[in-house]
Amino acid sequence: MKRARLRSLAAASGWLLALSAVSAVAGPFDPAPAPVSDSAGDFSVNRSRIQSVFNLRFGYDDNINATEFSRQESGFINPDAQFTYQARSARATLSIGAGAGIVYYFDQGNNGREYDINANISVAWTYKVSPRLLLSATTTNLYQSQPDFNLVGLNTTRSGDYFYSSNRFALTYQWSRRFSTVTSYAPIFIRYADEPYQTQQDRNEHFFAQEFRFLLAPTISLVGEYRFGYVDYSNIRLDSRAHYLLAGIDATLSPRLRFAVRIGAEFRDYDQLNSDTTSPYAEVSASYDYMRDSTITLSMRYGIEQTDVSGTRDRRAVRLGITVRQRITPRISAFGSFYYTNGDYEGRGPLAFVATNFKENVYDVALGIRYGINRNWAVDAGYLHTTTDSDLLGRSYDRNRVYVGARFQF
Repeated sequence: MKRARLRSLAAASGWLLALSAVSAVAGPFDPAPAPVSDSAGDFSVNRSRIQSVFNLRFGYDDNINATEFSRQESGFINPDAQFTYQARSARATLSIGAGAGIVYYFDQGNNGREYDINANISVAWTYKVSPRLLLSATTTNLYQSQPDFNLVGLNTTRSGDYFYSSNRFALTYQWSRRFSTVTSYAPIFIRYADEPYQTQQDRNEHFFAQEFRFLLAPTISLVGEYRFGYVDYSNIRLDSRAHYLLAGIDATLSPRLRFAVRIGAEFRDYDQLNSDTTSPYAEVSASYDYMRDSTITLSMRYGIEQTDVSGTRDRRAVRLGITVRQRITPRISAFGSFYYTNGDYEGRGPLAFVATNFKENVYDVALGIRYGINRNWAVDAGYLHTTTDSDLLGRSYDRNRVYVGARFQF
């Protein structure tokens, strides 16, 4: 009985982390592999799985520089390869994903380069030390050029190559039948390859969290949480410290419906600017398998973020993401996603290079359809649209991309 309760607790506390660690290497039609059981021993070959996927896509981009001025359109070719590995034992689970690709533009962009290189590697690991103690670790590492509107604190306009690493190490302990704690450390590292972004935005972010969880029902936990965050910039005087006081709930209402909510307040200090600020804070995530091989996921976040504009102190942002994966027939599947960000940028007062505060809205839409020829081969087509509407001159732009391609997996 206690082992069953621990599995329920671990699933509720780690579900989103495992999903985020693998989703960076999954294609738009490919949901992250379901977490394997964490219920002693070494990994065995007959309980592991390796998958390889190769894609080749041809498309057209009407604004390859993602800019308001000097628009450049081009056709492109995009080969890539993705690999995933999953293994489990009675005590441990392991998921590894890695991939690399290149987007080659037939017409040269304003930056003088004809290609973008993308690479990623993600790992999610859990280990049950005892029936009461669970260890977990996740890491997601990306090297890419395009803006990623699903990640907090990155540029919404094109800014050259960058490296992004998000990590989390956690210890879950079951103190009693209903009470447990989760202690975690989550560092984030951001590095840009080009100026002025390298000087203005290279930083390390460190977040420490302590959760207190009460098992209200076998699959529902009430949560109280304290977080401490420290942001350390490499080259500019914009370091900050933040305290978060949060309350929420993690629930698996059925095998098909899961959600997590955190609501509270954030208190942030900027020592080098001699200023501080307070803001409401909220996180919501949910997933619903509404029919076989068909899922809708929702994510929402409101809070203070690191700025991506020189001369501003921070931005208060609302983020909304909706993703739908739909199986239409045994051979045909469709994909759709929508990401929206509303950013309210705050200047640095007398130190600001930007005269006034400003607002910005970002809309990102992706649609796709795939036809499976057989278990190894498939063809697909898709459309992507991005609009950035900003009060700041030079940051507004719109962009459209279409593609067709083939996929081989084994």
